[in-house]
Amino acid sequence: MYLPYDGEVVDHDTILHLYADFLRDIHRFKRALNRVKKEWPLSCEQFLSNESINRIAWLGQAAMCIDTGIPRKYRAGFMLLSVQEQEAANRTAQECLAEWLEDHARKNSAIQQGMESMWLF
Repeated sequence: MYLPYDGEVVDHDTILHLYADFLRDIHRFKRALNRVKKEWPLSCEQFLSNESINRIAWLGQAAMCIDTGIPRKYRAGFMLLSVQEQEAANRTAQECLAEWLEDHARKNSAIQQGMESMWLF
């Protein structure tokens, strides 16, 4: 049993369907992904800069958690999506990852240039 964001007690299968419904709603999913990038910068730094983990899956799970409070243990809801829905969700998360990586590289470059101009290297 789990108490989702509205306080209603629901069973495991219902939560899996909530997870799938969340991922199907691409606009909601994208808003949650943007919240993850903005509100969890340290977690993003840790997980999105690590190429050895499934960063797309992490983003999906983080977005679900930040939007609904439902933890990653219900991530199997992804498997309730059709192949096309899975591809759309993965593509949305991949776009978010690409944006984060670009922003991260730009920030690191600015820091590097600032340190070089101070004769630290």
